[in-house]
Amino acid sequence: MAGLVDNIGKLLHWSFVEKFPPGSPEFGLLVTPLLVYWALAVFYDVLDHLDLPITRRFKVVRKVRGRENIPSKRQVVTRVLVQQLAQFVVAYVAMVLDCDQCAKRTAGNVAQTALQFLFGMLVMDTWQFWIHRTMHVYPVLYKHIHSHHHQLLIPYAWGALYNHPLEGLLLDTLGGLVTLYGGMMSCQAGAWLINFATAKTVLDHCGYVFPVNPLHGLFPNGAAYHDIHHDIKNVKKNYSQPFFTHWDLLMGSYKSPEDFHVPAGKEALAAADAQALAVTEAVKARAKAVKAKAAEPEVEDASSQSKEESRKDK
Repeated sequence: MAGLVDNIGKLLHWSFVEKFPPGSPEFGLLVTPLLVYWALAVFYDVLDHLDLPITRRFKVVRKVRGRENIPSKRQVVTRVLVQQLAQFVVAYVAMVLDCDQCAKRTAGNVAQTALQFLFGMLVMDTWQFWIHRTMHVYPVLYKHIHSHHHQLLIPYAWGALYNHPLEGLLLDTLGGLVTLYGGMMSCQAGAWLINFATAKTVLDHCGYVFPVNPLHGLFPNGAAYHDIHHDIKNVKKNYSQPFFTHWDLLMGSYKSPEDFHVPAGKEALAAADAQALAVTEAVKARAKAVKAKAAEPEVEDASSQSKEESRKDK
């Protein structure tokens, strides 16, 4: 056991001190996306828990809320951690097998890096759109794989990567490799794009649309746009992620969020309060019904016992 621990320590030292130290492109591809994901997820979770009127005004609120989420937050976090561990292992093995790949593919000048970044975004969008759409087109894939993600009918930041492990492998892990190599990107540009895409994915599931956010102007595919896709009646709309919407427009699956959500501000605040109250009342009613149902056998037993005693008295 001591030898195993010593070998693991040496491997970690070689990996993240000697070969892939913080600040290197490899570290940016392996570790930084995990930090970005959880930093943003925790930030938006804190906003949800604080539930301040000033932030609740900018919640994405549907005109008709629909059904509630199926998995608990603990289940969501566990599934996300499993997926991230698998992604880390696959990426780490790829790095170890070709330790010098980033040295061979260094960044060019600013213009070249910018073009690589833009082309990589288009490659990633194309890969994710068609994999995502395929998961919906074929019922067997949706039922056994993609339906896991759609158990979150009301998306939130922690659940951005709540997927079936196979979907995580195809959509995100393999999608990252396709983007990196298919986009002919340097590791530096690739690291920036992967981290940006990770942040964008969390933002698309966070449930907030703040007024001062340049990403909303640059990328119409935001939290409101993707929220439509999680609505049970619109799962075959708005497949595009994480950046642009051109594939939805071309394939006829585009749906504008303008008529689907309550406008941000006082109306959203009032609607959010009303929906929260309705959910609370529904939970109370459900708990009351469960309690009443559990008490039914006792009532029946008491009634039977009373009838039996009356029969004996006669």
